Amino acid sequence: MKHFLEVGDLTKSEIEYVLQLSSYLGETHEDALHQTNVLFCFEKPSLRTKVGTEVAINQLGGRVIHIDPMAFLGGKIMHAKPIPGHDERESLKDTVLNVSKWCDAIFTRVFSHSTLLALCKYSEIPIINALSDLHHPMQALADFRTIQQEYGVEKIPITFIGDANNVAKSLIEMGIMLGYPMGFCGPNAYGWSKEQVNHFKTLSYKYQGSFQYYDNAHNAALNSMVIYADTFVSMGEEGQYDEKMEAFNGFQINSRLMSLTPDEASFMHCLPAHRGVEVTNEVIDSNKSLVYQQAENRMIVSKGLFTFLIKEKGTLKTIEKTTIYN
Repeated sequence: MKHFLEVGDLTKSEIEYVLQLSSYLGETHEDALHQTNVLFCFEKPSLRTKVGTEVAINQLGGRVIHIDPMAFLGGKIMHAKPIPGHDERESLKDTVLNVSKWCDAIFTRVFSHSTLLALCKYSEIPIINALSDLHHPMQALADFRTIQQEYGVEKIPITFIGDANNVAKSLIEMGIMLGYPMGFCGPNAYGWSKEQVNHFKTLSYKYQGSFQYYDNAHNAALNSMVIYADTFVSMGEEGQYDEKMEAFNGFQINSRLMSLTPDEASFMHCLPAHRGVEVTNEVIDSNKSLVYQQAENRMIVSKGLFTFLIKEKGTLKTIEKTTIYN
């Protein structure tokens, strides 16, 4: 059994296989998840992740069960009060082991990555990260399906401009593992730690990809075929708006910056976007923008990932008459 909490939970071959399987299932609409049940538990708001994945599971013949996080992660079943001396109505171990007897996977979006690790400690079924404070690996899967649709086998340079956040981390990790030249550009106060940069470099030594840290957006644009952005102010950081706007001055993705990129360059954004902040309307609505293609692929890669983890039990299989570039 495999969990998918971060990019490194899959090998390079498994990532490539999931992308290939996703394309195959996106075309055939097989009932690959027939009679499977997936528990959805979301501590944070979600549009693309929740709706796209639920549609994917439904199309493949599976079922989704939604549960309030307080009734599952908080152990406060039926809103009953805990007995004196206890912080919860029921232990996490008990709730997870119960769900493991009924369902085939748990798909959860959490505030803290430590919650996912706690679930894995007890779970007998795959835990799949719908986003945590540290990682967003499903977004990375959708992103690289999108990139491969646009650029085929060419390992084009990709640069994330903005905050060193969960989306950036998963994107860079998967890119390096798949052999892409990956770049990052952002203010030092919101950049990577030395330990994280060393982690990217270690991945580069192991795989055929690479990592470049740019000191300004101008240089990043000159050397990138894909410019990737995310919000400068993430959920829970609203109180930091003023200081972040000052720090990220000069890092907005606008027409002037995109004009420095090659003619075939693209813009990507995981969404939701704060239009006029990290990206202008002229860029996100232009023919260079791949944002809605990324959103569609959030559904497509869910098909491959959940089938791989639930039905194939993490085993690579042969897929005939398909290609990852469909």
